[in-house]
Order: sequence, then structure tokens, then C-alpha cells
Amino acid sequence: MKLLLIFPRFKHPSGDPPLGVAYLAATLERAGHEVEVFDGTFTPRPLQLLERTLTEQAFDAIGISIPTSMLTDAAAVAQMCAAHSRAPVFAGGPHPTIDPAGALRIDGIDAVMIGEAERTVMRLAEAGGDYTTVPGMAYLRDGEVILTGEPELVEDLDELPLPARHLLDMDSYMRLWDRLGPGLRGTSILASRGCPFDRADSTPALRSFLGTRVRRRSPESIVAELVELKRAWDPDGVMWLDDSFMLNRPWVIKLCDMIMEADLGIVWGCSIRAGLADHDMLEQMKRAGLRSVHVRIETGSQRVLDEVYQKGVTIEQVRRTVSIAHEMGLSVWGYFTLGAAGETEAELRETVNLATDLPLDDVTFSVATPLPQPHTAEPAGDPIARDHSDSGALRHPVSAQGAAVDAGTLNRLRRTAYMRFYLGPRRLWRTVRSMSGIAGVRKMLLKLRRF
Repeated sequence: MKLLLIFPRFKHPSGDPPLGVAYLAATLERAGHEVEVFDGTFTPRPLQLLERTLTEQAFDAIGISIPTSMLTDAAAVAQMCAAHSRAPVFAGGPHPTIDPAGALRIDGIDAVMIGEAERTVMRLAEAGGDYTTVPGMAYLRDGEVILTGEPELVEDLDELPLPARHLLDMDSYMRLWDRLGPGLRGTSILASRGCPFDRADSTPALRSFLGTRVRRRSPESIVAELVELKRAWDPDGVMWLDDSFMLNRPWVIKLCDMIMEADLGIVWGCSIRAGLADHDMLEQMKRAGLRSVHVRIETGSQRVLDEVYQKGVTIEQVRRTVSIAHEMGLSVWGYFTLGAAGETEAELRETVNLATDLPLDDVTFSVATPLPQPHTAEPAGDPIARDHSDSGALRHPVSAQGAAVDAGTLNRLRRTAYMRFYLGPRRLWRTVRSMSGIAGVRKMLLKLRRF
């Protein structure tokens, strides 16, 4: 079969390539299918180019990856595909997984893939596009959503081929990538799948998409990917995207030992969880190339941490983890979320104060975005005030009706948070220095779009 896989990121470009799409493409290529990837991230007029692609080539099937934040553009893509191709159109990714009925109501979508899709897409190709016989699919019959069965997870992740990065514009992604700070070319990598946490910081989409049991690639497989990355694109660094990277200490130690043995000259970053990262573990990781850690802090309010996010950590543990990493010379990036269910303005200001007080190098202030089945909305039970597809890059409030803080106040606090962090006396000179060179200016302009 000849398949077209589409990633509809038409706004807010990121340095992180769509690894999910690349894994599907690699799986299909290995089985002998012809695959083309249409990635709108760096395309000036993506819909016009997509129209030309559809009219000039014939495809046997078309797949569209749909994160919720790209829902509006994905709908335009689906309509374009239906208008200019006879191929069946399938949707996959986080949004169809948590809201298959909603995805199926998009004009042009014939069926959706639910959850992890490597096995599903292979069975679909083997069936010649007949989605009614393939487990892990959903489609409409007489207005009713028909589920074909549970998707089949890949138990041994080493069986998967490496992502088909050759089908992506890796040079553009690596120039924009800033996970380890300015001046480094790099990319992202996945070492595991699965989310064991049943808490508000672990969304239903993540648990549904990747499963609740952590499956890890072997250190040998990961180092082989690093060797291939070094050969093909020569990155300075990589960022592990795994939220559960540090849960298995022996696995981390073995991986670090193998990275040091390979001696590839690649530095790296990963997410760490407050309370799990100690000095000895971080020291071992630093010897293997660790340069940056990302900490999902969420809020400066202990009440919100306990009652809404249910993270099982304390503000004191957050302070201790960030301080340890900072004192070791690691770059520390903090992730905060503003506007959780029931969060008061005073608690939001606690978050801003914590962010500016901690020895962080970079921050992201996201706006809480209720999804079709939001875990974080359950305590309050409030309806979504406006369409979640308008969330963009998680900068526009789509908070629930009756929320403690209105959207205007939330946006003002978010802007204030960024200004206090980057323009405060502690970081102002670093902010100015980060704008040196064309790459630095480009990345600073992207940061300003958060406003």
C-alpha cells in the first residue's frame, strides 16, 4: 500500500519532531509499504501544499495524527483529504483516543485508531484498509460508534524499528530545538512507554494511549539509536521525553554506563520527579552526559498539589530537588500549570512566587486545559467554558464555568509570571545573553509568542 501520514502542526512550531508519526512510518516501511509524511510544522502554506500533494499523487490510505491542540487544523486537513482523494482517512493520536466519537464527527474522518497504533496500522495495511476487521479501531455505523476491540500493545519495544526521521525535516527541527538551552543542536528520544500514575498530572489520554504499565527499551537498543543519530545528524544533545525515566534505578545506571562506554560526545536532559532524584543518582547521570533536568512542579500551593494534582509530593521536596540539581551545575527547567479546578488567585500568586524564588533556568507556564474527559475537572465537575480546540499552545484559557479565577485574570497572571521570571534582577542578564546570534533571537521570538 501507499500511505500518507499527516502531522497538522500549522502553528506554534516546536523543535520536537512527531516521533509517534515517525514510529508508524518506520513500522510500515519495514513491512514493505510506501510511506510519505506530510508535516506542516515548517511549511509556509500547508493546506495549499497538501492540496497539491493529494491531486498529484494517489494514496491507498491516509492517516492524520490529532493532538487536541491541533484539532481545528486537523479538521481542515480531513476535509481537504476527503475532497481531493478517494483513499479512506483515519485519525489517530491523543484526541481520537480519549474522544473517538468526537473525532468521528469530523467531516472526512472514516475511522479512528485508539491508543498505541503500530500493531493497528500494520493490521490495517494487511487488511487493505478494511478497518471493520482490525482491533483497535472505531467507526460509525448508523450513527453508533462501533469499537473493533482493544488495541494490541507492543510488549517488547526493542522489536520496533527506529523512528523514520529521514521522512522529517530534521535539520529544521534541530535548529529550533532548545531543550538543553541555546547553542545546541539536538532532538528528542523515547526510552519507554506507559504511565503508572493514576493522578491528575497523568491524563486519561496518556494512560489510554500508552497503557498503565511501564515498558522500557533495553539500554542496548537506546544506545544503538544514539549511535544512528550521531551518524546521520550529529546532534550535540538529546532529550528523553519519558515522564517515568527515573522510576527504575538499575535500568538508569546500566543505561548511563553504556552511554559512557559508547563515548558519543552527546549531552542530554530528562524529566525528574521531585522526591525521587537524589544527589548520587544525578551525579551518575551527570557523568554520563546529563546537563539539564525538567521538573513538573505544577503549582506553588500545597493544597492544589494534594487535592487537585494528587502528586504525592510536597513543596519542600520540590525545593530540595531543584536545589540539588542547581548546585550540581545542571540546568533546571520548571513546568507550571495555572488555573486548576478551584485554584484561587492567591494560590496562583503562590505559584508565581515559587517560580521566581526557585533557582530555575527556564520555565513554562501553561494554562490548565480541560480535555473531553478531564481528570483535573472531576473534583469540581464544571463544564468546559469554550471549545478545547482553541487551546493553541496551552496559552489561551479554556477554563471551566464557575472557576475561581476568570480568564482575563488568569492571562494577566501568566504574563506577569513570565515577565517576573525572565526580566527579574536574578535572570535579566542571562535573558539578554540568550538573544545573541540569529538562533537566539529566533528562539526568544518564539518565547514571546507565549504572551
